[in-house]
Amino acid sequence: MDKKFLPEYFYNRITYFGAALAALVLLIEGILFGMDLFSGNANVYLSLFIYIILPPFLAAGVLLVAVGALRRRRRIRLNLPEHREDRLVIDLSIPRHRNTAFVIFVVSVILLVLTAVGAYKAFHYTESVNFCGLLCHKVMKPEYTTYSGSSHARVKCVECHIGGGAGWYVRSKVSGLRQVIKTVQGTYPRPVPVPIHDLRPAKETCEECHWPGKLFGDVEQERVYFSGEDTTPSRWTVRMLMHVSGRGQENNGIHAHMYVNNKVSYVADDEKRQKISWVKAVDKKGVETIYTVKDSPYNKSLPPQDKVRPMDCMDCHSRPAHKFESPVRLINRAMLDGRINAGIPLIKAKAVDALAKKYVSEKAAVDAIRAGLLKYYAEKQAVYYAGHQQELRAAIEQVVLIYRHDFFPEMKARWDEYPDNIGHWISPGCFRCHDGEHRSSDGRVISRNCDTCHTIIAHGAPDNMQKNIDGLPFQHPFVDDDSWKTTNCSDCHSGT
Repeated sequence: MDKKFLPEYFYNRITYFGAALAALVLLIEGILFGMDLFSGNANVYLSLFIYIILPPFLAAGVLLVAVGALRRRRRIRLNLPEHREDRLVIDLSIPRHRNTAFVIFVVSVILLVLTAVGAYKAFHYTESVNFCGLLCHKVMKPEYTTYSGSSHARVKCVECHIGGGAGWYVRSKVSGLRQVIKTVQGTYPRPVPVPIHDLRPAKETCEECHWPGKLFGDVEQERVYFSGEDTTPSRWTVRMLMHVSGRGQENNGIHAHMYVNNKVSYVADDEKRQKISWVKAVDKKGVETIYTVKDSPYNKSLPPQDKVRPMDCMDCHSRPAHKFESPVRLINRAMLDGRINAGIPLIKAKAVDALAKKYVSEKAAVDAIRAGLLKYYAEKQAVYYAGHQQELRAAIEQVVLIYRHDFFPEMKARWDEYPDNIGHWISPGCFRCHDGEHRSSDGRVISRNCDTCHTIIAHGAPDNMQKNIDGLPFQHPFVDDDSWKTTNCSDCHSGT
């Protein structure tokens, strides 16, 4: 009497190996899943093993069980006359068949449940910030670090980079696979190139939260600057009203660029979209106006359609969640917040110079910044250094912290690689089009008038502030020789 629990063809080496592999992986999966479920803290590498790496091995083990059984069954058919029939007979009155059916049913149910849970968890894991920002920690460190301190830090990466719908999800995963291969090979670009040319239109991502048709008028902003060349830094404050949207239904303000009021498209002559030679604007009535610069290649003919880009949020808000600030802005802010004592002689100039230098690694940068600043103050500002060492060292540590958050030498990621098109101080930004050089065939010019976008209502040193709610003419801080009237800010201000 045959007392085997399962049919004869399940007893072979391939099936044994497959069953052992599946059991081992299932045991590991169970332990890791319990750790992930009850730990309370998401671990990027634990999730990677549970939902991405181990499941294929479990599936391979189950597949080997089936392959071994089918192979053994075929051999039995070929070698034993009583097993030559081709038809498959399942008779639940036979104990072996009943045992086999029960085992297959139980295993199938378990695998079905695990597959459903695993697929759900895998989907959410691959959509998580940890997966996007921490898994490839070397490649994505600049983006993840700047994102963590941005105004979008509570928005998942996928909500902006992918958005809703299966089509873009599949496209992103196919693109991600290519990126994984490049990461493994070490052939990924440094820095990550911008702009992302296949980024989903802002209308399908940004506008899930932001409502462009909701007009709200002006927004007040205050900017504070410290001089860098004075031994005792001077302070200059500018307060302005940013004309974000026109009141009521007026077709003006910064957001007049939006397709709520106008449809604007353009052609960029460079990869980073910093040089624009052709602009087309279509107003609500459908009136079309084309503006070109003097040396535009499209003065006599229209550009190819594949080069024309419809303007959307990202053409101005180019760094909404991954902003790499310039050394000048960073040190200004630290001095304003009191993290760096503004009374330290020449601290702004020396800190900015230290941040702006190019280093081979973060460690080399940190060591050089500490050593260089200490050496300067010990040798060139010896009197101050002797009486303020603790204060000076605290300021230097703040410079180091600033470097670690905004500069990434291994990936060559810093402010001058990633233009920020909001404003026009360090990057051309608004002046890419609003330079007074873009003209239409009938002589109209895209305005360079500052009051189009903002009105200065106060400026000056703390003890000599000028104020006028109706607006003040721009005055350059500290030294004003009127050169700004004929040049763009970014022609002089590089961020250093």
